[in-house]
Amino acid sequence: MSALPAGAPAGRGSGRRRAAILNAALACFLERGVAAATIEDIRERSGASTGSIYHHFESKEDIAGTLYLESLCAYQAGFLGELERHRRARAGVRAVVRFHLRWVEDNRATARYLMRSREPEVARASERALRDLNRAFLRTVSAWLAPHVEAGEIGDLPVDLLISLWLGPAQEFARHRLAGRATTPAPRAARALADAAWRAIRRETP
Repeated sequence: MSALPAGAPAGRGSGRRRAAILNAALACFLERGVAAATIEDIRERSGASTGSIYHHFESKEDIAGTLYLESLCAYQAGFLGELERHRRARAGVRAVVRFHLRWVEDNRATARYLMRSREPEVARASERALRDLNRAFLRTVSAWLAPHVEAGEIGDLPVDLLISLWLGPAQEFARHRLAGRATTPAPRAARALADAAWRAIRRETP
């Protein structure tokens, strides 16, 4: 179980210790919740000293917020990298759905943490940075969508609504898959959900 999503650098020395603390915190938060988990739980699981934990993080809440932000940042970077590889609207829309499902599959523990309702401790520790991160993400997605909207390929809707239509079904399937309730093979689901996303946001021609 790793707090470092696929492709994230582990670092060396102090960076490895920091990563071990985040990995341990992820396990503790998933098992007990942020409110119930303690610094001692994280210390025992990570093998770090209490001093080392407080060298890297101010508090348990800081750990929770950092874990949330760094995980989301890794996801968004992968999303944008996938999107920007595609110039055609249909190819980009479908590729991002496949990326989303693949990322969740490759980072199951991290995805469960991100998908949970954000606990107050996490929200307070990351609110401002999260707002800035999401604004930058939406600006980049909007910039990719804009020429396709202007060309009449994608519906002229607010970007937050487009993203909801685009990824909502895939996100719901991912939730069921993480909970063990989805039985459809992943490749079949990816094809069906990618096609559905394109139908949902493309501009209908008369």
